[in-house]
Amino acid sequence: MESQLSANNRGFVSVWLFVPVLLFLLFANACTKDKKDTLAMLEPVAVYNVDIPETSDLSFGYSKEVLYTVSDRTAKVYKITTQGKVLSELSFTGSDLEGVCYAGNQSLYVVEERLRTVIKLDLQGIKLEQKAIPVKINDDNQGFEGITNATLNRHFYILNEKNPGLLIETDENLNILTSYPLSFASDYSGICVDNVNQQLWIVSDESASVTKCTMKGELIESFRIPVSNPEGIAFNPETNQLFIISDSEARLYLFQIKNQ
Repeated sequence: MESQLSANNRGFVSVWLFVPVLLFLLFANACTKDKKDTLAMLEPVAVYNVDIPETSDLSFGYSKEVLYTVSDRTAKVYKITTQGKVLSELSFTGSDLEGVCYAGNQSLYVVEERLRTVIKLDLQGIKLEQKAIPVKINDDNQGFEGITNATLNRHFYILNEKNPGLLIETDENLNILTSYPLSFASDYSGICVDNVNQQLWIVSDESASVTKCTMKGELIESFRIPVSNPEGIAFNPETNQLFIISDSEARLYLFQIKNQ
């Protein structure tokens, strides 16, 4: 009987030792939820259908009236209007295209996720150059997701999706200068540059959010977005219009950002 009481007492003590741990976990979870819920929700002012399967990434062209995007399924590059109408399909066919950007030299640059490669094209889709970007590979399907080009220094900024989430800065010849670890979202699926305010915009598929950052990937402000599988982003600082394209929905969303 005495040993049974002792065993019961030990069980009682073990339960009470576990209570603080349980309370801590519940508190931490509540804090995380509260932090997530404090993000302002952006509501679209317009939504357009896009007749392209599994669209990924966005970039303005020479003017702010046209956009470029790529397709995961077809591995092609497309030129579209800001209302989602397909204007043309470029001749180039890639392998695993995930990112595209227009550069001021009348060229397009696309990224191959699994190959960790950047390819330079002319505006008809003729391949001009190709360069591998050496980064540590943890998972073939968690590689490059976006690319953008800054007009001030002509540097490229390449986005690695996760494991690790990275912002890779290169010079105009795609030589790596530095990289910055990212930690403000669960993954990173699209990027664009605001060349007026010298800032970056990064969209996250898993976190369903967009984040305004410094050119070093430091968080300035984040917003929640009602978009499934957002994989491309383009920002017009002249009108404060933000375009986001959905992979699974084949839709182009337009948001109006309040004055910066």
